[in-house]
Amino acid sequence: MSTPTPGKHPLLQQGKTPSQPHHGATATPSASTPFSVTQAAFSPRGPRSSPQQVKKSPATMTSATLGRSTGPVNFDSPSAAAALDALDLNSALDLGLQTLGNLGRASEDERARRLDAVIEVLSRSKGLVSEAGLERLAKKLDLEFMWENSMGSDDKKTLIVAGSALELLIEFSSNIVQSVALAFPDSAEIVNKHAQAAGEILFDDLRLREGQSPLTKSLESFAANFERLAMLDKLSISPGLNMYEAVAGIYESLCRLHVWELQKVREDPAAAAKGEVHLENLVLSTKSGKPTMNTRGRVGMTLDYWKQRRLQPPTDPAMAAWVEENEQTWSIHIGCAPAREIGVNPVRISDKWIGTNVEKIPLPDELHTGDPIIDWLEPESTFVPTPDPAKADPMQPDPSLMGPRLPDAVFHATFDPPIHIPSELWNQIQQLGCMLHEGQFKQLTTFDSLVLPYAPGKGPDVAESRTVTCSQKKLFMAPGETTKMSLKSHVNTLCVYKPALSRTLTEMTFSHPQQLITILPYLRQYVFLAMLLEHSYKEFPIPEWLLDLSDKDEKSSTNTNKTNAITTNQNDYQTLTSETPFNPNNNNNNKTKEQKEEPPLNIDTALNMLPAAPQLGVVFPLLGENRSANVTLEIRENGHVHVEAQDVLGEGNMVSPSGRQRRVEDVGALLERLEDLGKWAEFIRTRWAV
Repeated sequence: MSTPTPGKHPLLQQGKTPSQPHHGATATPSASTPFSVTQAAFSPRGPRSSPQQVKKSPATMTSATLGRSTGPVNFDSPSAAAALDALDLNSALDLGLQTLGNLGRASEDERARRLDAVIEVLSRSKGLVSEAGLERLAKKLDLEFMWENSMGSDDKKTLIVAGSALELLIEFSSNIVQSVALAFPDSAEIVNKHAQAAGEILFDDLRLREGQSPLTKSLESFAANFERLAMLDKLSISPGLNMYEAVAGIYESLCRLHVWELQKVREDPAAAAKGEVHLENLVLSTKSGKPTMNTRGRVGMTLDYWKQRRLQPPTDPAMAAWVEENEQTWSIHIGCAPAREIGVNPVRISDKWIGTNVEKIPLPDELHTGDPIIDWLEPESTFVPTPDPAKADPMQPDPSLMGPRLPDAVFHATFDPPIHIPSELWNQIQQLGCMLHEGQFKQLTTFDSLVLPYAPGKGPDVAESRTVTCSQKKLFMAPGETTKMSLKSHVNTLCVYKPALSRTLTEMTFSHPQQLITILPYLRQYVFLAMLLEHSYKEFPIPEWLLDLSDKDEKSSTNTNKTNAITTNQNDYQTLTSETPFNPNNNNNNKTKEQKEEPPLNIDTALNMLPAAPQLGVVFPLLGENRSANVTLEIRENGHVHVEAQDVLGEGNMVSPSGRQRRVEDVGALLERLEDLGKWAEFIRTRWAV
């Protein structure tokens, strides 16, 4: 099957769906904490326990000894009572608990239910980075752990956490994390070569930074990363079924595809002339994305497929650092999860999802459009190892007589951030063989209400139109300027005449990476549309550093040579995309001069989501003319903007009085670059329609 190519063919015509705990070791008793006391004292499950048992230190109690208490609740430290006293159970939990004495008057089942709710609220906090906190996390994840004291030092010790296929060593000194080492002892090289980078991320989550206190250092980031590793370990069976190798195999295959696609775009001289960063962004946002492993503070595999300002790469290291920190990237996090649905093939462990040469020669009977065809392969099924008969449960059938068994695990994708897509696309993705996960509360809603939420207390009416008005202040580069900026006011109005039923895609299970690559063009289509609406119809405060702008260099302006040479659209808006505000390290202390207040620019937009690709009809007044521009744009796959109709350039291409060549397709290309209807309209009215 070929790499998805933007077009008007339905998603389903892209091709057929591809085929088919250990308990922790006894730990060193840790100090009592308010949360450990609360959990011990309020556990509503298990055998009954006496007040004397509750009185014991909860840090030394295992989950088996935490029992339901029918007598009074006792606490072994004032800090525990203070923590519970700080809980506003009436407002936070809406449980109707007036006092703790109400527990005695409620039925036992009702009391257990309410106490479960209390424990659930308390368990949302991962706690603090400490020896006791990491112990509790290891217990919660059903991983084995033990402490090892350093010889010759009483205040240094190492926590060793082990699972089926991972080993984590955390070195402490005076309850402060000093180092972290991660290893996958029985895994292949495609896994172990990423172990050091993953360990560095885990250490960065735990280490005490300058200005931080060990009393407030949260375990949240570390827990999120380590829980992903623990999930893969829980699904692994040693030896023979290694989920780390399953994910790394997909990464290796998609890396071959990424390198091949980069080589292809380098063959285009026009694209290659724009630099390597441009080529990387081009493949990321129009081809098969960019696979990464252990990046941006997240452990595991990620497939990046869209990013903000993708057509405006930074021009110096300072800009690059600012972009990395502030600009958003849309990604798919790939892992494994327990199999819960019927219809998705189980995990297969292989790095041969794509042929060695990536591209294949089409067969005579294959439909061929002229584009390269990706040589997708179908790896053989992976089977669960047969358990040792000596360790088998005598009450269960002999596992050796049951034959080979497929893993009870599937590939799992998490979309970061979640994506709003129409219900029609949702159904088409499901028909590819993927299972899309909905939230707990299913409810019909519209695309515009997901991107631009209603005010509290109001909701979408799928049978009615909607109007959204937003006032914005934005900085724009004045025509002919390279540094001088103007602050402009806009009043943007959006009219939605035909709302489209939509859902938010958060998670998905799949059986072949080809399914992910197939849907990328359609995800980008609605990511770009949502980004346009957010940038144009949400109010964002202007950062202070954006207002610290340099005035125009008069000397430089005087020496500028003006020519009438015909230039392309790339030259035409290149100056706008190199705006000074994009550089946060501009230290020029000259402030922008106060300018004459201008009336706000009114930009009216009509959004039509049905029946095919979404369309935007945009109307705004032109500068110096007694007329308005009327442009109809269609947002297609891969975020491509197609100009359906326009009256800015007349009926065709034109050359302005300044000698610049302008084409109809440049109107759409400009919006792709600026990613904002306000900036796009301001650019056209001040540069093209004059």
